[in-house]
This record gives sequence, structure tokens and C-alpha cells, in this order.
Amino acid sequence: MFSAETLAGLSVKLDQIVQGFSLMLPEILVLGLLILGIFVELFIHGNSEKSSSSWRYFISLLGLLFILALAFQRLQNGHNGFASFSLFWITPASNAINLLILALGFLILLVSQITGKKLSIEEQIGFFSILSGSLLTGISNHWLSLFLSIELMSLGTYLLVGIRKDSEGARAALPYVLFGMATSAIFLYGISLMYGLSGTMSFSNPAFTRVFSSADPLFIGLSLGLISCALLFKMSWAPLHPWSPDVLETLSAPWMAWISIAPKIAVTWLGIRMIHFIPTDMSMYIASLAILTLLIGNLGALRQTNTKRLLAYSSIAHGGFMAMVWLSPAKEATEALLFYGLTYGLSTILVFFLAENQAENDMEYVDNLDGWKGLSKSQPIKSLLLFVGLIALIGLPPAGTFLAKITYFSLLWESIQAHSSISTIALLSVAIFATAVSVFYYLKIPFYIYFKKSDVNQEIKIEKNMWVFGIISAGIILCLLAPNLIFNFWNL
Repeated sequence: MFSAETLAGLSVKLDQIVQGFSLMLPEILVLGLLILGIFVELFIHGNSEKSSSSWRYFISLLGLLFILALAFQRLQNGHNGFASFSLFWITPASNAINLLILALGFLILLVSQITGKKLSIEEQIGFFSILSGSLLTGISNHWLSLFLSIELMSLGTYLLVGIRKDSEGARAALPYVLFGMATSAIFLYGISLMYGLSGTMSFSNPAFTRVFSSADPLFIGLSLGLISCALLFKMSWAPLHPWSPDVLETLSAPWMAWISIAPKIAVTWLGIRMIHFIPTDMSMYIASLAILTLLIGNLGALRQTNTKRLLAYSSIAHGGFMAMVWLSPAKEATEALLFYGLTYGLSTILVFFLAENQAENDMEYVDNLDGWKGLSKSQPIKSLLLFVGLIALIGLPPAGTFLAKITYFSLLWESIQAHSSISTIALLSVAIFATAVSVFYYLKIPFYIYFKKSDVNQEIKIEKNMWVFGIISAGIILCLLAPNLIFNFWNL
């Protein structure tokens, strides 16, 4: 049926497709773990909810632990190269970023199991979809692979957001899904326009860089603007942020934290890679968007009385802060992102889990700040750990985020000294102002905990599983006490 030449050509094509797959083994295994979870569900579907959840945790955590070991080995060996027709580009820096995302994902699942949260099949699929999409985004070297990676990440968020079936869940999920579909279409239009101008789909192809000096600036700007819409939507950057507070408010702590961490780190790393393939000065546009995002995130959080919405707006602000590294050289930007991503991720997990656990206390006004009144009397350990987490999100000592923010400010100052850009000076001023503003809304919760009396009598309660949050708090402080240990670990 097939000639020998056709079969030989097919064999060559297959070899080219799988070329370099050994370099991206952790990412492939995460996709395999996603498929395995769906397959195993056929056998545990009829079991009790507790039994099924335990099996899902067992498979997920065991698989992630093995993948983490492979990712760590890849980082230590410094693997570097292209895979599958150069659709993916694995570098030492991408190895470090993906190891960080894997570690934070593993920690979220581990804390969820320890605190007794159930894991449904929808949550398992959504978690691994976001994880695999984030990992593949970090190594994408082609517009096609980038689009598919971001859509895989989006499908996971759609699934997690749509789990809640009441009116509040529907109110948050429907606009988010519609906005997501619209930005995906806009992203495709931008890609097609960029391909028409450059004649290549690969970021690393010299034709991609040359197009910025040969094509009409109007069409280049239009193409980049359309592409940016999709990326900024994933980071909840202004002006594409309105979905974030409504969506995060309806989610439970693990998925609220996961959506706030993984996509932000992945897209920020993607920006670091792509911005250095673009010879045009983008500092004014980046600074303007970052300023707008920082102001909306911090000023929006300042007026919130709902705990989850306050944290959602603060997540928007952190996204804007995180992407300030796009104005810095690639190596320094990557090191700063790794340190900031680690400390921010740990702080987010700590605060989001402890903030949600308040709902288990049968207190009134669960989502309202009044619900925190007098908590230090009944749960002193939890109150202290939550205070540490909120201090970390502000970026004050003894938290490692203090050093992370100082690093960001230092890089921004170096950029100002090198280019003397008014927009960069404005960004540094706004970032310092935003950090000062964050003190007021983050410390609202400790103020209610320690200085407000509860309207009901509160008995001292047994504080379960606080040891795991104590370890996370110790890790945040350790990042400040031993930063060289963290920086040297990444082996960049």
C-alpha cells in the first residue's frame, strides 16, 4: 500500500518529531499523569468520596514526586536543546522555572491533603491542565506550541472555576470563559498577522527579529497588541483584570492559590524570553501597563471588606510587580523571578489556606473582615502564622519577600541608570508607593485579629495541622536568612 520511500520518509519524520523528547521528559510525564488520572477514575468511580479522593492524592503526589526528581536531575545536568522540530526550547533557565512551578504545585496538593480537603476528578484534571500548560509555556519556542500551551492552561482554569454550581459560581465562571474565548481568538489573529509579516513561527528564527526593522511599525504594533491581550489576560494585568476578583472569590484555597501562582510565573518567564528577541524598545509600554496594574490592584484591595476579594486584588498587584523584570537583562531577570516566585508562592499558599480555614470555625461573616475579630484569643498559633504570611506578602522583614522586592527595586534602579527613562522612573516611584499602600490593607486582618473584640464568646480551639503552615513560614524566613542557598540552587 505504501512505497518503501514513503515509509522511509515517515520514519524520518517520526524521528524528528520525537527528537529531544528526552530533554522535556518531566513535561511529558505531567501530561501522562493527567491521562493516568482520567484512566484510574474508571476503577475508583464507584468508591466512597473519601476513598476516591485518597487514591487521587496518592497517584498525583507519587507521580509528582518522581517528576520532581527528574526535573531536579535535569537542572543539575544543565540540559539544553531543541525538541520536536524546534517547537520547544529547553534551557537551564527554563529548567529552573519549571522545577519551581512543579515544586509549588506539589506543595499545594500536599497541604490540601494534610488539611483534609477532598480532591474531585474535576479538580485533579484542572490542576494538571494548569500545571502542564504552565510547564509547556515555559519551554515553547513556536507560536503554535505557545498557543496550545496557553489554551491547555486555560482549560484547567475554566474547569476549576466551573466546579461551583450555585449562582455565585455561575456569575463568576460565565464572563471568565467568554473573555477567555475572546482573548484566544484575538491571540490567533495576532499570531497569523505576525506570521504573515515575518514568514516564521519560531521565536528564535532570525527572521522574527528582522521583521521589526523591515515591516510597517503599525502592523507590528497591532500584532504585538493582539498577542499581548491573551498573555495579559492570563496574568490578570490591567486592563484585562476584571475577571480575577469574581473568579478567585468563588474558589477554594488550593485552586485560588494555584491560579494566582502558576500562570503568573509561566507568563512572566515567557515575557523575559520573548522581550529579548524584540529589538524595539518596549520599556514605555511595559512600564505603563505595570503602573496601571499596580495602582488598580493595590487601590482596589484598599477598599475591600471581603477577605477573598482583598487577596484577589493583591494578587493582581503582585502580577504587575512580578513582570517588572521585563525591563532588566535576561539573566538577572530570571534570577530575580525565581527568588520572587518562590517567596511569593510560599506566602500565597500560607495566607490563602489560613484565610479559608476561617470558614470552618462556624463564625459569622465568614468572608467579611468582621469574622476575624478576636481570633488571637481562640487560635493564637494560626493568628501568628497568618500575620507572618501577610507580612511576607507586603515584603517586610523577616520574610524572604523583603529581599525579593529589594532585588526588583535594585534591577529597576540599574535600568534607570542605564537608560534614564522617564517611564521607568515613574514605575519605580509607583512600585514604592504601591508597597506602602499594601501595608494598610494587608494589616487590616491582623488589626481585626489582635485589636478587635469578637461579638460572640470564643473558646480556645484545638488548632489542627498548624505544623505544616509553621514549616512554610520557616521556609519564607529562611529565604531571607540564607538567600545564597536559594540563588546557588538554581545553577544558572
